[in-house]
Amino acid sequence: MGSELLISISVILASSFFIYLAGKRFATSSSNIGDYFNIPRDVKGATFDAISSSMPELLVALYSVIIFKQFEVGIATIAGSALFNLLVIPAICVFVSPAIFKIGRRVISRDALFYLVAVFILVVLIIYFKTWGLIISLVLLGIYLVYVLEIAKHTRKHRKENKKKEMKINITKEFFTFFLTLIVIGAFTYLLTNHSINLSTVLGVSPIIIAFTITAAATSVPDTIISAVNARKGNLDDATANVFGSNIFDILVGLGLPLLIYSLIKGSVQIAFANLEIVLGLLFATILSLYFFLNSDDSLRKREAIILFSMYILFIIYVILLSFNLF
Repeated sequence: MGSELLISISVILASSFFIYLAGKRFATSSSNIGDYFNIPRDVKGATFDAISSSMPELLVALYSVIIFKQFEVGIATIAGSALFNLLVIPAICVFVSPAIFKIGRRVISRDALFYLVAVFILVVLIIYFKTWGLIISLVLLGIYLVYVLEIAKHTRKHRKENKKKEMKINITKEFFTFFLTLIVIGAFTYLLTNHSINLSTVLGVSPIIIAFTITAAATSVPDTIISAVNARKGNLDDATANVFGSNIFDILVGLGLPLLIYSLIKGSVQIAFANLEIVLGLLFATILSLYFFLNSDDSLRKREAIILFSMYILFIIYVILLSFNLF
């Protein structure tokens, strides 16, 4: 047991490190591609940055349902990542930002609204549906399509009002790097998923708990880096749009796409998600975060940032204690 525990922890740590390295370069290429095609900053944060930083979560969900036959692991990873993104990343951004962490109205009215809808749908699905199949996957992907169409409308408006700047970007090189680093992320995400499940077996706890805490935090590293770098540069709309955009992508595509693939190949998936506290905690955190943003002139200050970060730590402690039946 001791050697298995050590191996699983070592592989998880090593995988997280290499996902960080590859994710950092992957995100840079994605951002450069967005700049090359004259994508507005808030849209780039919600799409190119968000999708690139959410690849680990999507791949965990794909592996969990197709290879390991435990779709609950993918759901828990995405829920845990969404909670981390929502509570920890804004808190970090507040402290690294050179100015008051103020959020644009468009991010609130578009990205935050769609994220609230995505979380509400996730809660309803987990509580009321024990079998997920083709229809649910199409609903999730259909909502994301509506979100993309809304973003496309804003992009067209931006391009009419702003001329494309000349940039020295080798687009061929960026696309090559984009796909190469995606392969690296895919390989190490597989190891991360495999050994997270092994770790849960060794410790005798539910794989949902490990996925919600350890796996989710590991896959959220690229999101944290992108948002923190943007916040430090003063690109606050990029940072916040990335947080909401990543969570929207995680829930709607990160669950919808693997479910669609599995449904077309093997049929419906039975969902046995016993830890409802996880998704209810995510819903509560979403409402609280939006309250902070809307109740303070669309700004987040250090006091609220400390509250958000403290909430995350307390909730993780609660989930860990719950896994060992101490509640």
